[in-house]
Amino acid sequence: MITTVTTTTTTVVATTTTTTAAISITASLAIIGTIVLISLLIAKELLSSHEAERTQFLSDRLSIAIVPLLMMFAMIVITKIVDVLHF
Repeated sequence: MITTVTTTTTTVVATTTTTTAAISITASLAIIGTIVLISLLIAKELLSSHEAERTQFLSDRLSIAIVPLLMMFAMIVITKIVDVLHF
């Protein structure tokens, strides 16, 4: 009986620890992605304010990185809204 309780307790603790680690990794990636998105949007805005051909080229090419990050940010927001509303 004690062996069964110990095994079950160990399994529950290991599962909880793994779940907590996965959530913290996901939250860290979401924060990093958001910071990168903000940085790229600032860089795009600064580059687009100059009239040089090279800066306009770089400004246009930043959209390649910004669009997927915007989709990721939208998914983060939708996930948080669903968590808050408990759907």
